[in-house]
Amino acid sequence: MPNPIKEFLLNRGWAGKTMSRSETVEHLTPLIQQHIELNHHYGAAIRHCDDERVVGVLERLLKTARTDVGKLSETVLSCGGTPPNGTDLEPEDFALRGSLLDLFEELHDLETEFNDALATEIDLEHQMRTRGVLEAVKSNSQDRLNALSALHRRLEGASA
Repeated sequence: MPNPIKEFLLNRGWAGKTMSRSETVEHLTPLIQQHIELNHHYGAAIRHCDDERVVGVLERLLKTARTDVGKLSETVLSCGGTPPNGTDLEPEDFALRGSLLDLFEELHDLETEFNDALATEIDLEHQMRTRGVLEAVKSNSQDRLNALSALHRRLEGASA
């Protein structure tokens, strides 16, 4: 867990023991896999949705999410690891069924799980660069959660 006194005194600098490169790879690899699968769910939602405005929002969210996978993957590569790339996953494995409201609830649940996993990782003694990447990815995940909540409310209002 980060030491608040060190953070205050060093103004975001770091002193002391942090995770090794191999530990960073061990911790980030499952996050990358989870993020890739989440991105496939966004792709399925885009294919499932027929509202062009909603599709536009989802495509924007997915573009940022794909960039975040790249940031995490680059971190793993820079630590000497090999990140997962998702080539073993097929888009049809992520076909969504049910109403559009059900779809957004499922996406929100998956995004919340990912956001929680990021929060757990941020609390560990990662190197500063890795912490920065994790914080940026978490911020983008929170933005997606907020957008999904807004879309869900809009759809609920439209169906009422």
